[in-house]
Amino acid sequence: MSSNAVLREAILNAGMTPAMLAERVEVDAKTVERWVCQGRRPHPITRHRVACAVGRPMAELWPLPKSASATVPASAAVVEGGMSLALVLDRLSNVAAVLDRLTDRLENLEKATGSMGATA
Repeated sequence: MSSNAVLREAILNAGMTPAMLAERVEVDAKTVERWVCQGRRPHPITRHRVACAVGRPMAELWPLPKSASATVPASAAVVEGGMSLALVLDRLSNVAAVLDRLTDRLENLEKATGSMGATA
């Protein structure tokens, strides 16, 4: 299998190490190394967690092989409104990443405000 350079770059750009990502998405560090070095694909829920953690779309981190679209029935690939399920999941991943960043900012603001109130 080939390595996943996109995932490696996303982890680094998010300011994390593979071990930090593993802790954040609740998997073993060796598992993350397999994703990066061997190109393995995690379970879809874990892919979503990783995408949120590194702030990149799932489809960018683990694009579907060209042959995979042929194995998905047409009825399963499209949801109401004509959007593909992959696009819906990708957009949800982006929304979740934004919510994670906003939550982190809010927590930092609360800490800063709490510490200012304690010194006043």
